[in-house]
Amino acid sequence: MVSLFWIVFLFGFNASFCRTFTSVGDIQLTIVAKYPDNQIPNGSIMFIRGDGLSLNWSQGTAMKKTTSNTWELTLQYSNSQANQTFQFKLLINDQDWMIGSNSFVNLPQEDSQVEVFPFFYSQTGSYDYIRNIFSPQLNNTRDLVIYTPPSYYENTLKTINYVLIMHDGENLFNASTSFGGVSWYCQNTVDLMVNDGNMEEIIIVGVDNTMDRIEEYTYSVDPTVGQGGKGDLYLDFLEDIVIPIIKKNYRVNIQRENLGILGSSLGGLISCYAGWMRSSTFGIAGCMSSSFWWNSEDFNNNITKSFPPPNDVIFYLDSGDAGPDNDDEAQTIRVRSHLEQLGFVMNETLFYYLDHGGQHNEYYWGHRFYVPATDLFPPAPLTPTTVVF
Repeated sequence: MVSLFWIVFLFGFNASFCRTFTSVGDIQLTIVAKYPDNQIPNGSIMFIRGDGLSLNWSQGTAMKKTTSNTWELTLQYSNSQANQTFQFKLLINDQDWMIGSNSFVNLPQEDSQVEVFPFFYSQTGSYDYIRNIFSPQLNNTRDLVIYTPPSYYENTLKTINYVLIMHDGENLFNASTSFGGVSWYCQNTVDLMVNDGNMEEIIIVGVDNTMDRIEEYTYSVDPTVGQGGKGDLYLDFLEDIVIPIIKKNYRVNIQRENLGILGSSLGGLISCYAGWMRSSTFGIAGCMSSSFWWNSEDFNNNITKSFPPPNDVIFYLDSGDAGPDNDDEAQTIRVRSHLEQLGFVMNETLFYYLDHGGQHNEYYWGHRFYVPATDLFPPAPLTPTTVVF
């Protein structure tokens, strides 16, 4: 047997050689936990529990502190276990569980590592305002209201990968600013869904409307209404002004596949239009009680027929079935059916929900906001990176 002395003599000392290993196998997976040292008492230890690779859910395994803010544990598994899903959670001192869904990774066929940015104590997010944002495209000014999720101020090493731009920002969080005094209370919905492990953390960018709401949320003129057509200018404003502001001021990693746009009524219409026509920017489109009746159902009868279906965009459609015009249930079903004919797959690239008894107002949109939130931002697997040990 070759002694440790001769291994060190021949190959030199390497910190990776001293990793903490558990289990026996041919492939190595290193879990790297990033968490601020100043958030936990001195002497605390990060533990991990899981559903395999020598781990269990009853008692944790201690991780090794490698550098400031960083803990590691290397696990080993056999070739036969590759491509299986491995789940785990981190704990402080094997007592305080990380909040949110289980972390999980589809085990690769080669040595790799995954980074985890846990949080343990914050269960509520917060929202704040960026005032008086000028739009040169529309020559007007409005406020943005930004929701940051529970981990944001606890684990300041974490970057938020999922961003949702929402219209009618004044209706999203605060009853005092909402139309009719009824808020969606999006912060309560996301907090609950995140804490229960039903969705990823997201940043919500609420964009207030203006007196030109009808003009800005429609991409064409409806002759029966005599208005509309500034929708593309509004989307230019989002792309050229709003998104750069968010990138500059928040810890976000905005990638088109994780960037969503969502609204209700005319806000749903412009969201579907954005998903179809601005797919290089938006990979997710949430369309609640959309005004698909606009301009003789132009979105379904013209846009989806004149322009090819966007690649890799996920659409969410819903409506109620009560109140005036049954909340445009029939028009929404026509769009859903057309998208299925074009190749969108239900519960994969297309989601649909019918809110029985739902009507066309803020109460019902807020009441069912959890549906698009969890459909469009479900817990995602960690992305392993290849390493050479």
